[in-house]
Amino acid sequence: MTQIAVVGAGIAGLNATLTLQDAGLSCTIYEASHRIGGRMHSDTRTWTDGMVSEWCGEFIGTDHETMHQLIKRFGLRTADLGGGRIDQARSVLYFHNRYYPAKELAEDFEALAPLLQQQFQEVGFPTTYTHFTPEGVRLDHLSVYEWIEQYVQGGHEIPMGHLLETTCTGFYGLDTREQSALNLVYLFGSPDVARGLLTSGPIEASCKIVGGNEQLPQAIAHSLPQGCIHLGHQLLALERTSDASLILTFAAAGGTFEVHCDHVILALPFSALRHVDYRRAGFDPLKQIAIQELGYGTISKLLLQFDRPYWYEEGPWPQPDNGFVITDLDIQTLWDTSLGQASTMGLLVDYTGGKRGAAYAPPTPYSTTDDTPNLQQYAQNCLQQLESVFPGISTHYIGKAALSYPTGDPFLLGSYACWRVGQYTRFAGYEGACQEPIHFAGEHCSVSFQGYMEGAAREGARAALEIVQDVARGKG
Repeated sequence: MTQIAVVGAGIAGLNATLTLQDAGLSCTIYEASHRIGGRMHSDTRTWTDGMVSEWCGEFIGTDHETMHQLIKRFGLRTADLGGGRIDQARSVLYFHNRYYPAKELAEDFEALAPLLQQQFQEVGFPTTYTHFTPEGVRLDHLSVYEWIEQYVQGGHEIPMGHLLETTCTGFYGLDTREQSALNLVYLFGSPDVARGLLTSGPIEASCKIVGGNEQLPQAIAHSLPQGCIHLGHQLLALERTSDASLILTFAAAGGTFEVHCDHVILALPFSALRHVDYRRAGFDPLKQIAIQELGYGTISKLLLQFDRPYWYEEGPWPQPDNGFVITDLDIQTLWDTSLGQASTMGLLVDYTGGKRGAAYAPPTPYSTTDDTPNLQQYAQNCLQQLESVFPGISTHYIGKAALSYPTGDPFLLGSYACWRVGQYTRFAGYEGACQEPIHFAGEHCSVSFQGYMEGAAREGARAALEIVQDVARGKG
């Protein structure tokens, strides 16, 4: 009987296990932390009036087919985040100490759009280590910051330059000097996608699971055979023996122990895998480069609760707004995460990436004002800047805040994958390539859905099907 191990009980590892089970194969999951779900991690305890927030993975897009199939399979309900809003509602853009009017935004973006569309067409999609054009190579070796300086008239001195800068930092998670310019071209080169991002934010065509996204991994886990998930088991080393079998060494409460298997799915981030001893795993040089060098964002989420969603009321900010804010202030990007919830209170996410996202220093990766009183200082700093955008908002803050700092989570060490300068053409698309009986899964393995729960779920299924095919061919 084929022995299969899965390392990581996030949505990638869980969907891999579910896919194996559907094919009649059993496996054992080993999870380093003491909870199931990975970055699908909901907070159902902190907020007044039964509100729910997401520590990490939040938005499920309309084109996230794998996620929607799983949601349907397990009978979960979703809340449409764009439903019931005024059609004319737009994001609040605040740059250079003033609001950036929609008309001015449209004019500035229209001036850039032909170039972006031309570059998008010349680059093609996707760009990977085996599939690229000369223009793709050129732009891959240019940073987002350099692209803005080179192609935006006025560079970072005008609102459009700052808008592109802040959007790329928030969307991908690293400072723009570190990111490949292809990130910007792919994000803004499609006219419809670009206009949606700039005017509506990522919320418009998204949904969440009612009651918290974490219900999905929990539902999958409950459908698996009892005892097949082992929590608190951290992978220390991986070895491929002369007969092509595998030896996995884990640390657990009782000490270290070995697991022998025929196949393994490594469903943990490369940011964590690079701390595992895989010297005897037989990885080829390109796989080792991808593991060691793949960029990871440093996004943090600071959440604040208000007595009502004040940002929809009458004020000096553009009307009507949709609760999504982009600014050149340190708070960068914010959105209303109370959308789709029954409460009449307001819950705002401050989403910061790059050096600013990494600059927090909480005692634990996931903290609230209930257990970490000095979190209030972060909340007050946010409110002070937010007053420039929504004057008077501070009086509506009820004193409850939470901070998600995945960069400080020892099992994540970052928010999600982000290709740095030169990484598309160096190894993009190779992250998920198997190494004989060693398979890889997670959002970092996805070319089309990197950074999304969809990418993780899809790649989990893909890795599992590799094993199903190997077993059918008699390879293990």
